[in-house]
Amino acid sequence: MKTQIVSLLAAFACLSAGLAQAQTYSAEAIADLRFMIEEEKLAGDVYRAFGALYPTIMPFRNIPKSEDQHVTTLLAQAGLAGVDVSDLTSLPANTFQNTSLQTLFTDLVDQGSASSFAALSIGREIELLDIQDLTNAMAKIPTTSSLYTAYGNLRNASNNHLNAFNKWLAITPPPVPEPESHAMFLAGLGLLGVIAGRRKAG
Repeated sequence: MKTQIVSLLAAFACLSAGLAQAQTYSAEAIADLRFMIEEEKLAGDVYRAFGALYPTIMPFRNIPKSEDQHVTTLLAQAGLAGVDVSDLTSLPANTFQNTSLQTLFTDLVDQGSASSFAALSIGREIELLDIQDLTNAMAKIPTTSSLYTAYGNLRNASNNHLNAFNKWLAITPPPVPEPESHAMFLAGLGLLGVIAGRRKAG
């Protein structure tokens, strides 16, 4: 019995060592993880702002809870990797360390306040950006790592969110905007296209 216990402890020690090694990532991968935590937080904060404006639109009522779970999942991965993210967990709602995300949040909420169609369009673009960023982050880490699995699960959820926004957009009539406001809306969506290239700003 004693020999069996010793063998089990040795096996557990080897397994623990293997897991510890699997949670070691490059500096770039850790930077991606920190960014993804804030990006998931941004999605939830934006959707809550839209939920207050458009309470009958179900994605804005349901998806923020999912985004909270995404943040929790990534915080757990940061813990496994030994990455200190206390500066991120202490951030109030609607506040971000990354200055590009802070600017993006303000601009998107402003643009989405114009109409429910605008808000839904922004939700769709956020999910497309999230899917792209998760895919890029996955390419930089081992496929056997728990973070890779977590990113994959989050990407699947983002695809579900994207489908929800697309369904609501299909039944939501777009407004007829003034030329100036339409240009501002397109400019706001344009920020989503360049935010990935500015992710290290902060």
